[in-house]
This record gives sequence, structure tokens and C-alpha cells, in this order.
Amino acid sequence: ADIEKRLQELIERNDALMRDNKILREENALLKRGLFGRRSERMDAGQLGLFAPAEQPAPPALPPAPAPKRKVGHGRAPFAANLPRETIELDVAESDRTCECCGKPMKCIGEEVTERGHFVPSRVIVKRYVRAKYACPDGHAVTTADLPDGVIDGGKYEASVYAHIATAKYADHLPLHRLEGIFKRNGVHLPKQSMWDMLVRVDELVAQPVLAQMRHELLQESVLHADETPITMRLEDGGGTKKGYAFGWRNLHRPGKPSKSLVEFKISRGRDGPIAFLGDWMGTLILDGYAGYDEVVRVNSITRAGCWAHARRKLKEAVDTGSTSAAHVLDLVQQLFAVERPINERVQSGELDREQQLEARRVAREKYSAGILDAIYVEVERLWDLRSTLPKSKLGKALGYLQSQRRPLEVFLGDARLPIHNNDSERDLRHLAVGRNNWLLFGSQRGGEVACRLFSLMLSCKQCGANPEAYLEDVLMKVATVPASEIATLTPWAWNAAR
Repeated sequence: ADIEKRLQELIERNDALMRDNKILREENALLKRGLFGRRSERMDAGQLGLFAPAEQPAPPALPPAPAPKRKVGHGRAPFAANLPRETIELDVAESDRTCECCGKPMKCIGEEVTERGHFVPSRVIVKRYVRAKYACPDGHAVTTADLPDGVIDGGKYEASVYAHIATAKYADHLPLHRLEGIFKRNGVHLPKQSMWDMLVRVDELVAQPVLAQMRHELLQESVLHADETPITMRLEDGGGTKKGYAFGWRNLHRPGKPSKSLVEFKISRGRDGPIAFLGDWMGTLILDGYAGYDEVVRVNSITRAGCWAHARRKLKEAVDTGSTSAAHVLDLVQQLFAVERPINERVQSGELDREQQLEARRVAREKYSAGILDAIYVEVERLWDLRSTLPKSKLGKALGYLQSQRRPLEVFLGDARLPIHNNDSERDLRHLAVGRNNWLLFGSQRGGEVACRLFSLMLSCKQCGANPEAYLEDVLMKVATVPASEIATLTPWAWNAAR
């Protein structure tokens, strides 16, 4: 009896070690692929279809893909018409204006114009304001011409320098120590601390009042995207670092309408951030499966819409670790995106307006996507019941995500306004992730809050096609005189539309 008990213990221990070994091998394969493999999530749909089980019922056939349009070469693109131009006139030498054949003088019959781009490096110009002073002969009074308003009273720099520093740091991701070196190369001593003080001033004058208006306008929307990304923050007492989070919010992308992006910094990933931002807002929130939004969704009766890009990413990780069982589910998820792709392309080309887009989505989702979704969950249930599927494996985690998020992932079927993914919000936060490789961390909690507000302005300028440097320079000089009731005219989209 003791031998049998010992044998059973060894069998159970061996099974546990084999499960752990399988999970560790998957994690190792995924890490190696992240270091040396291709980062793209794209896969050949035909390749994925090789792993479909024979007994699996076929999903509805997809509509035939439109024939790819033949790309016509556009030649060399001309320079934009709004760029300044310097005209340089060239003439034929006097000795070359005689015809070599008959010896008669040639006549001018026109001209040929060739344009070449020329770059003028940035430089610092010192503006000297020389103001005349007048005095009463009897010494009663002295008057001087008024000095143009500056960003701050007695300030050393014009608004253009403030705008340039903010754009270089938060749009182009240049850390302040690099900017200090660039200014030094141009003959200007501008320390990092002085530049930080200038950024704080931009935040106080422009970012805070404008972002309050931007948040107000976002909360008028019926559909919002939300996502978050971790960013390391240095503790102010010198006690090391702490992980903070940047929460990204944006409205639904609609052709011809401005895209509005807003980023908030929080020292926690908990529910307090979403609750504080949304207040009593009600509508549809597109996000991933993170539980930090559960409380505000429940209290406000918000409709939660899931993200199929997250589900696809988890299945792709399972396939990358060698799980052929996940390949067929991934192929079905790819078909969901294939249903949407032709409609999106027709919208981008201008073939469909907003109403036509919604109708095309409704019909396609009812005819194709609903059946594909049923096929996905039939396969998910089958794989989940297999003994070989370990809950902690990449396949198990992908299947668990699909099961736990089934209701949010199905919401798009009943609402044609919704995209099937949250990629727009992820794309906004990727802007911060790119910069994070340069500046590494936020210097303090306040630094994170200032940075995220200025990131919001940069992202919104990018979305509406506004030049952030020109926007900040102009708004810095206007915001003090614009009444609070007209602050909406200073949002990046309103500012850009007025031009």
C-alpha cells in the first residue's frame, strides 16, 4: 500500500512538472520570438486554415474580396503650395543666344520652372524692442511705448520658444538634456530646469483650461475608447521608483469629424481613474478585458464593448509558441476582420458616407460575422474541454479571455457604429511608448501629470492635422484674453478649423 501511494504521488508530481515544463517552454519560445522574431501580428489566412479540424462545421462563406486596384504611379510629388518660395532667375548667356545653324538671334518663347527643396536649419533670433521714452520738460511725467505682451511678465523668451520646447519634447520625444545641447549648439544657454519651468507655464496657461474643455466635449459623445499603459515614475522623496499609468480616452472615429484624444496620468491602475474621468457618463465604452473599469461600467450602466484585436493577439501568442490548436480559432478571428476590411476601404476612398457605412456594416455583420462568431465559440468550447489544454498555458489564457469576454465581444453585432477593435486608443498610447524609450520615466507625479496633459495636446493636433508648434505659439498669446465661455475656440480641432 505504501509503494502504491508513493507511486501515485510520483505520477502526480511528474504530471505537474510536465505541465510546468510546457508552460515554461511556451514562455521561453515567446521571449525568443520577441527578441529575434517578427513583431507583426499578420499571418497568412491560408496557412492558418491547414489546422482546421475535419469535424468542425464551416462558418458562413465570406463575401468575395474586391479585386485589388492597380496602383498608378503618381510620379514625383510636388511641394505643397503653402510653402514659401524663393525665385532664382537664370538666363542664357548672351553669347549662347545665337542659332548655330543659321546665325540668327534667338527669341525668348517661355520658361521652364524647376523646384528643389532647401532646408533652413532652425536658429535663435534675439528680438530687440527699442522703446522711445518721452519726458515732460518740467519733470512732471515720463512715458514709454508699450512692450508687446509676453508669456510671463519680464520673461526672457517669446512664445515661439515655449511652443518649440513643448513640441520637441512631447511630439518629437527629445529629452530636455538633448534640447539643452541643441540650444547650446545655437549659442544659447538654456538649462533643463529653465525649460521645465517653461513647460509648467505652458501647462498652466494652455493645457489645463483647454483639456477641461476637451474632457467636457468628450463626455458629450455616446461612444468612447479607453486604454492604459504603464509608465515608471520617480518618487519625489528619493525612495526609488513606482509604476504609474497613463489612461487614454478618445472619441469614435468618424469620417469628416475631428478625432479627440486625451491622456491622464494616475499613480494607480485601479478603478478610481475611470470613475473620476467619466463621472456619471453613460454610453458605450470600447476597451479590453481589464477589470479596473468594471465598477464604473456597473454603477453607470455603461455598455461595455470588447476588443477583438486583444483576443487575436492572445491567440497569436499561442500559435507562436507552437500551439496548432489555436490556429483554427485565430483563422476564424481573422475572418471577422476580413468582413470589415472592404467596408473600411470603401469609406477611406470616399465611396461610402457615414450612413452608407453603417448600413453596410449592419448587413455584413448579420450575414457573415454572426455565423463566424458562433463557429469561434464552438471551437473554443471544444478546445477548453480537452485535457491537454492547460489553463495557465498561452492557449488556455487565450481561450479563457474569449470565454470571460464573450458578452463584450458580441456587442458590435448589435451596434453598427462600433469598430470591432480598440486599436485607435492603442495607437494613441503607442505615441507615449515610443517616447518612453528616450526619456525612460517621469521625474515625479507632477511631471507625469504635466507630461500627459501636453501629450494630449500633441495627439489632438496630430489627429486634426494642426501644426502643434504653431498652435501653441498662437494660443499662448490668446488664452489670457479669451473669455471662459469661448475656451472651446482654443481646442486643437477648433483652432485648426478656423484656419
